[in-house]
Amino acid sequence: SVSVVATHQLLTNIFEHICVSIISEPSFRHVSGAIITELDLQILERCNQENIRALEEIVCVDKHGGELHERRCKTEQELRSAGDLWADHILEVPKAYIMSFVYVMVTVTSGWPLISGLATASGLRSSHWAFYIVRFLDACLYFWLPQINITILRLIQGRNLRHRMVGRTVVIGDCPWVSQCADAFLSKIFACSYSIAGLNVLSANPADHLVHRHTHRVVRGSLLVCGRPDGRLPALTSLEASTCLSVNQASSIQSIGGTCESITIGHNKSKLPLSKRAIYLKSHRPLFLSEKVLDDIDAHEDLVRQRKAKKSEENSVTRGRTFYERAASFFPLKKDGSSSFLELSLSRSRKAKTARSSASLLGAYVDLEKQARKKRSETADVFRAVETMIKDRQGIENARRLFHEIDSDGNGVIGVEEFIAAYQKKDPNLSEEHLHRLFAEADVDDDGMLQFDEFVKVSQMPNLVGELSVKNRDSRGLTQVQASQERYFGEELRKHSLNPGVSSLAMSQSQHFSMELYESRIASMQRFVAMTVMFHQMGMRVQTFFPKISFGYWGYRMDRTHSIMRIASTASPVSGADVRERIEELRLMLKIESSVALIARTWRKYSMEKRGQVTITE
Repeated sequence: SVSVVATHQLLTNIFEHICVSIISEPSFRHVSGAIITELDLQILERCNQENIRALEEIVCVDKHGGELHERRCKTEQELRSAGDLWADHILEVPKAYIMSFVYVMVTVTSGWPLISGLATASGLRSSHWAFYIVRFLDACLYFWLPQINITILRLIQGRNLRHRMVGRTVVIGDCPWVSQCADAFLSKIFACSYSIAGLNVLSANPADHLVHRHTHRVVRGSLLVCGRPDGRLPALTSLEASTCLSVNQASSIQSIGGTCESITIGHNKSKLPLSKRAIYLKSHRPLFLSEKVLDDIDAHEDLVRQRKAKKSEENSVTRGRTFYERAASFFPLKKDGSSSFLELSLSRSRKAKTARSSASLLGAYVDLEKQARKKRSETADVFRAVETMIKDRQGIENARRLFHEIDSDGNGVIGVEEFIAAYQKKDPNLSEEHLHRLFAEADVDDDGMLQFDEFVKVSQMPNLVGELSVKNRDSRGLTQVQASQERYFGEELRKHSLNPGVSSLAMSQSQHFSMELYESRIASMQRFVAMTVMFHQMGMRVQTFFPKISFGYWGYRMDRTHSIMRIASTASPVSGADVRERIEELRLMLKIESSVALIARTWRKYSMEKRGQVTITE
């Protein structure tokens, strides 16, 4: 589990470095077609830093290796509790056989089966014909003894009595890398387990093929754990809805009133009605702009409900009171003697955030989009649209006039020298380095010339030069991206919006790529770590069970496999000796090339010196 998480984190860091290299060089952006922005990287880096606190609470160990306080370990305790519950599923068969063994040994050795002993104690003689019925009942008791003991265990543990009394199957549902890695982790934990306490592990993507591949295999007692994407973000709402639909479909398959036992793990507090348990992972990150919009709406609705409730309460209380008493009730005194009118705390209402289901979130965002579209249609004006078109046309004509002025040689394109000379004539403070970057940003086809369409894009980006000049770069020329310091992602975007008519929800659509990065790099890692904590507790319970019942004679190590290795490796398709020989060959070729280059430089230097001596002699 550590190697998987470390590799995932390393890939995140490599991804950030590649993106920084791309946004630092306009030509790289053109070649790669990248759409990522510096703002996306700032949000990702902030989530990446806050991810440490989230992982600490999941494993209940801080980054220095010390145990956290118990109040910060609620998530870890809930995960281990779920692991203990599933361990009871796996261990019920061994426990039932032990109980059966004890019963058989006691009754056969003593010669008094349970029902026969009770019948004899009640005065029934063995020669009586009814005693044959008693012995028949004892024989039935011996035959059904394991099932009876399993039922007793389930009654004691409070588990479903209708689950099948067979080996367990665990189905893991999440995005491909999480489900497959968690599948490998759980399978290796139980690789050396005894067959009486073994299990079958399957995995699938709930947003893709979980329903088609595994729901027809769902039986009473199947164990399903599913990771839920953070559907509170509009870019992931449909994905969470698909995941919840898959879990509901699997949990709705019933037989004799029983179905699979499903657990969901995610950052959304809402629990599915058909799932057994929902484990909530705390979000250690600022809200995105869309979440802030919903939070403000919920806070406003909560405030309105508080005011209505307080006013109805005051109306019921003030009936029959004097006018002075009624007036005084509307101006309650504070501790310092000052009064306030219906003082209701908006911050208090915001603390009680609404836990929305995936369907509710999907409906909420659709409603907000409809309202924004309706508002845009209401404010739309034909004359304003015509005026905008005329201004756009005038802007194009002005750009064409400026294009011909800069094109000094009249060849229909603008070279970099003409571009720099024209801009420096307009603003001498602009450096050639910044103008070169601006030219490269506009030169989409990288032919070294600006066509008119490319120049129009430059003329429509008046702040681009300023943006390029304030970029913080290191000695290698790479842009230095700092983690976002906003209270909520999109705060500056909302505050400095150039178009007041654009709704906050429309502005939040620019964060969809950041939301997808958060899901793929941060949230999915947290779900994987949560699953490993749960599975580790599950495997540890089963591992420690057998030494306890056998006085240390039986036992196995769950960190081993049958290959006696901690990690099962795959044979290399290329021999290691071949690789070493190839490396040596490449190293030799590099030395030869360096030697040839050195000889060539020395010969050129010697030839030049020789030619110079001949010239002096002449």
